[in-house]
Amino acid sequence: MENHKQIIKKFEDDGFYIAKNIIKEKQITSILENVCRVYFKNNPSSKFLKEKKPWDNDLFHEEIIKFRDENPNKFSEVYDICQSSIPLVQLITSKRISEICAILLHCQPIELSQIGNMVRMDTPNDTRNKTAWHQEMQFVRNPGLVLWIPLVEITDDIGMLHVLEKSHLDGEIVIERNEIHDYTTSRVSKCEIPEKILEKYKEKVIKINKGDALFFDTKLIHSSGDNTSKRIRFTCQTRFGNSLSNEFAAFRPNATYNPYAMKKLGRKIYD
Repeated sequence: MENHKQIIKKFEDDGFYIAKNIIKEKQITSILENVCRVYFKNNPSSKFLKEKKPWDNDLFHEEIIKFRDENPNKFSEVYDICQSSIPLVQLITSKRISEICAILLHCQPIELSQIGNMVRMDTPNDTRNKTAWHQEMQFVRNPGLVLWIPLVEITDDIGMLHVLEKSHLDGEIVIERNEIHDYTTSRVSKCEIPEKILEKYKEKVIKINKGDALFFDTKLIHSSGDNTSKRIRFTCQTRFGNSLSNEFAAFRPNATYNPYAMKKLGRKIYD
């Protein structure tokens, strides 16, 4: 097993570090079970209500993809509800994850800051929400790291994470934004980094297995791979920072409410 100095050196040299076999199957199962329960509530006519692990069945993926295409508003509610699930919080703040984050950020676990919990559900051939080249620093506004955990086996056809090697060493890329963010589209679906910057680096595909956890620098340029399979790519992720760092910008996490859910409930969204 690697010692702390080896882990830190890999992270600082490469911009990322993969911790092997630290995620338990039951942690993954809890998140996927939550996804399924939320989905079944919104689609009570599903053929897989009584199946123990529907996510292992190709036909379940086919059904939920069809549901997404035919009921985009309902699917957006499913997606948004899963972002605040307790199983997700329990995984990303588990003892082992916190310990590794603290090692990489040169602090104690109690000093960690965290924001941006996500369960991503990347459907096949989705170009609308696929992430383009970007730095996480462009959005979280704090130096630190991103935690990325696969909830399914990451094969070539389901799409692996891509990075630009050692791009983190050149620091933050300042981006001027003129477009207003559209709720229905991922903010990182369009690359805002100039091509002349991107072409400086060599592209690398990150090979990672279910059970592993990937930690990468918020300044590392990265993008998601194409999902050409017939299954949804389920992953989860969040961002960590050292709250005692002299470079840390204090913030308040904001809740963004699903507009379709609020309309259905007859509640007003306040700016």
